[in-house]
Amino acid sequence: MAKKFIIMEDYTLRVPDNNDNALALLNYLKTLDFVELTKTRDWWDELSEGNKKSIQKGLDDIENGRVHSDKEIRASVRQRILKAKMG
Repeated sequence: MAKKFIIMEDYTLRVPDNNDNALALLNYLKTLDFVELTKTRDWWDELSEGNKKSIQKGLDDIENGRVHSDKEIRASVRQRILKAKMG
């Protein structure tokens, strides 16, 4: 007798928590024995407030032109290393 293989696929369905139709759909899906629902959280929600503020500051710096090129940073680091070697 040939073995049957079941292939499971994952899908992502994003629904707003405040939408009654979306919640009704999720509740219906929960009743189906062949559907497995797993609630996931966005990585942003897992970050500490300090990390979120730091990211927001970085985005604000980019938006307002407070950035440095790779070339500028390398030159600055090179100068600091040379200065430290010279004492």
